[in-house]
Amino acid sequence: MSFSNIHTTLNSIYLRDLSKYTLIIITSILLISACSGDKEEVPVEKEITETVVPESTKATSVDIASEMQVNREKWVSHEISSYQIEIQKICYCVPEVVRMMVFEIDENEITSVRYADTGEDVDPQHYGDFNTIDSMFTFVEKALEKNPADLSIAYHEKYGYIKEMSVDFKKNIADDEISIIASNMRPKEN
Repeated sequence: MSFSNIHTTLNSIYLRDLSKYTLIIITSILLISACSGDKEEVPVEKEITETVVPESTKATSVDIASEMQVNREKWVSHEISSYQIEIQKICYCVPEVVRMMVFEIDENEITSVRYADTGEDVDPQHYGDFNTIDSMFTFVEKALEKNPADLSIAYHEKYGYIKEMSVDFKKNIADDEISIIASNMRPKEN
């Protein structure tokens, strides 16, 4: 094989490979253009999920404090200092904090806390600030002093304790919301 034949053969292999890669690149560009080309955007109607309450009917801090005082007096009138209650905190917290816990209270003092689902003892660092009925009332008082963006409370009809509470301290700050669910309060005989 002469030098000119080798040169011609190499050129033809080079050109064949070059044209193959060029074809791959052009095809890729065309596919990308086709997939990301201008598309007519179809407007999507969003469902409005927020209930709009006129300012004149929203509960004020005074209303909330007044309702809380009535229910706190109802709770105190039952003279219950020993009880069991299930409490769950809902927040952006570690999993050990948001699990349902069963609190045993004797003479207004915590005697034991266990997870409702497993019966395991709860590490005291995970109890939180809402571990007795009295501490829930105190938490709401302190929350009202901070003038929260939103605070809603539901009370147990018979005993007056806080059975549900939700607070959002700052409207435009994420992850500062806290909710509490308290249920199955059972008084103990003294």
